[in-house]
Amino acid sequence: MKKTLVLMTLLVLPVLSGSVSAMVMGAAGGDLMAIWDFGPNKDGYTEDVTTENVVGTPELTLNGGEIDDNGKNGTSYTDSAGTFHDVGQAAAWKDLEVSGKDAEWIMKINTTGFEDMTIRWDHKAWNSDTDSFDFGYRVNGGEWQKLLKNEPMTGDETYYSFSKDLSYISAIEDQPVVEFRLDDLDRGDGDGKYAFDNLELTGSVIPEPCSVVLLALAGIKVLRKRERKNVAVQP
Repeated sequence: MKKTLVLMTLLVLPVLSGSVSAMVMGAAGGDLMAIWDFGPNKDGYTEDVTTENVVGTPELTLNGGEIDDNGKNGTSYTDSAGTFHDVGQAAAWKDLEVSGKDAEWIMKINTTGFEDMTIRWDHKAWNSDTDSFDFGYRVNGGEWQKLLKNEPMTGDETYYSFSKDLSYISAIEDQPVVEFRLDDLDRGDGDGKYAFDNLELTGSVIPEPCSVVLLALAGIKVLRKRERKNVAVQP
């Protein structure tokens, strides 16, 4: 009997854990953590976060180069929650390098309560020799960790979507300060131009251990009742 209950517990816990996660995620608005879509047009251009579902307010900073104060025409997309975002604006640089300081963007966000993240965005580089970029992260103001170096990109007038699975990086999970950075865009001479849009970070809500245990105990109670019922009906 005891051995059976232990086995049942081991089988029930993963299922219940998934159920708790699903319920918490539903209450929190799904797995969407933050989105920047930069506003509907040049007059409404903004670098403030469009949608967020994390502790505190996520921040996005554009550095280096010559930044376009009103952005450029963006591109439409449908986010992970199924919401459609019209073309609108995109963040942009008129020149990727000014006085030796290359363009870069940095997202700063609190990932407390989240794990298994994915980041995505749309971007284009035109009138330039830009054909790659670097991407990395740091935690709580520590050293930058490079995830991608000279990642290829196509330099033309078309927006291309890019996404990166971050679920294997446990260091960025459940942390008060995580930063992501795209840099090293300027690969040649001249006034290279770059725009990016629809920056989105998603993740799975970490289930609370106490909730999982309570549901597991409830599951064991149900299994016990079923086992007693089965014993009672035996000839």
